[in-house]
Amino acid sequence: FQVQRGSQPRVAELYAVRSLFSGSPLGLNKLQVSHVKALSQVLFLTPHLPAFFLRRRLRSHVLEIRHLDRAMLRLGLGQLSEEELKAACYLRGLNPTRLGMSECRAWLEQWLGLSCKLQASEASLLANSMVLLSLNYVGAKE
Repeated sequence: FQVQRGSQPRVAELYAVRSLFSGSPLGLNKLQVSHVKALSQVLFLTPHLPAFFLRRRLRSHVLEIRHLDRAMLRLGLGQLSEEELKAACYLRGLNPTRLGMSECRAWLEQWLGLSCKLQASEASLLANSMVLLSLNYVGAKE
């Protein structure tokens, strides 16, 4: 997979494999507990709960972000201040410390392009995309 080689997947590539994330093997209810714990940590959620609660809370949190994404898309990224843009990136798994407004806006546009097209049943893809789209983002690397 290209993330392991240091590159970042395109939104279209992630969207093309969305069906894998709604059922087996990568649906939220099918993921290994260690994977759910790792995703929970990315979202700043405590991983110290029984698996059922971890999955339920992760799903709820990701769907809340998806709801916020749709509202942000309607509002328009141009309406957000630099602080709001950086906070939005951070909430979605990207460290914006070394990014300017244009880089944050570009990443959020990419993120919204995926998030706002996904269904609730594809919450696992959205959670995993927080890692896949931010891990090798140019400019965010230290």
